[in-house]
Amino acid sequence: MSKARNRWVAPSEVDYHSRMLRSISGKRYEVYAISRILHLLDDPEIEIVTQQPVRLDDGRLALLDLYLPQFKVGVEVDELHHFSEKSQWADKLREQAIATVAVANIRRVRVEDADSLNTLKQQVDELIADIRQLKADAVADGTFTRFVYGHRHDAAHWRKVGTVSTEDDIHMHSMVDVCALFGRSVGHWQRGVLPLTDTLQVWMPTLAQEGMRPRNDWRNTLSRDERTIVEEQITDGDYAYDPRVRSVVFAKFKDPVFLNQYYRFLGVFEITDIQSSEKKRVTYTRVSSEVAVSAHGGLAPIAADSPAADGSSRTAGSRTNRLSSEGSNDD
Repeated sequence: MSKARNRWVAPSEVDYHSRMLRSISGKRYEVYAISRILHLLDDPEIEIVTQQPVRLDDGRLALLDLYLPQFKVGVEVDELHHFSEKSQWADKLREQAIATVAVANIRRVRVEDADSLNTLKQQVDELIADIRQLKADAVADGTFTRFVYGHRHDAAHWRKVGTVSTEDDIHMHSMVDVCALFGRSVGHWQRGVLPLTDTLQVWMPTLAQEGMRPRNDWRNTLSRDERTIVEEQITDGDYAYDPRVRSVVFAKFKDPVFLNQYYRFLGVFEITDIQSSEKKRVTYTRVSSEVAVSAHGGLAPIAADSPAADGSSRTAGSRTNRLSSEGSNDD
């Protein structure tokens, strides 16, 4: 008799912050400065992320000790950690959501300039005051959106919002949760495709990335800028594709803090190339970074229709005849 699986529950806020600190526990100076920021700032409306991979405005890939998504501000203790595009670390960073940050928006805490503990405390406390001022300015001009822990995992919350964007970095734990986001109540779901209309589907692919069990039927590769997915057939078989069908893509990733798997929205993609030899190689290109989800059980139209690769404009809608089981049994 197989053991029943427990329904996934989002980690508590205490657990989340504890694990964020644990992710920097091997860095003696960083853990002091960042734990002081977390404890003295003490504002649950401000989202804080540790070990955030970012793309700097000069094109380089880097890892921030602390990141504040609402203000697009990073914090570095000592020197910023850069990585070559071809390095193993760069590959690992790309498995997470990469934010774009201007170099001018990186605040530094320089331990080497601190001749005493009091000097280091002063640097950190001045930074905390700056963060509070950023929030006050955003509240004053009406641009501040408060962070509520747990919303990232909650399909019902996003259906109330009405749209999801690649900038939201939402995390759906399972395919069942992704289906719920589009008003489909299912007890279990293993297929990697959920048809919505005749020309619109949700696609939940497993990507080829480190730390994820590779598939034995398809290899799905995401480009570095996350605008292209290449699907390569590994096993034999004839699969039909309909170029009219657009895919709302929620790809499987691994959480850098909790190391559990989740599905992240990458945008709306359409087929722009099919190479048919003995095995197919299909290229998908992103045409929209936002999609509408209905709070009233309706279908989800694309928020903004982008020109197709051939210059024409296609309207969302249509069911694919490609219903391969591109999922996994982790629901």
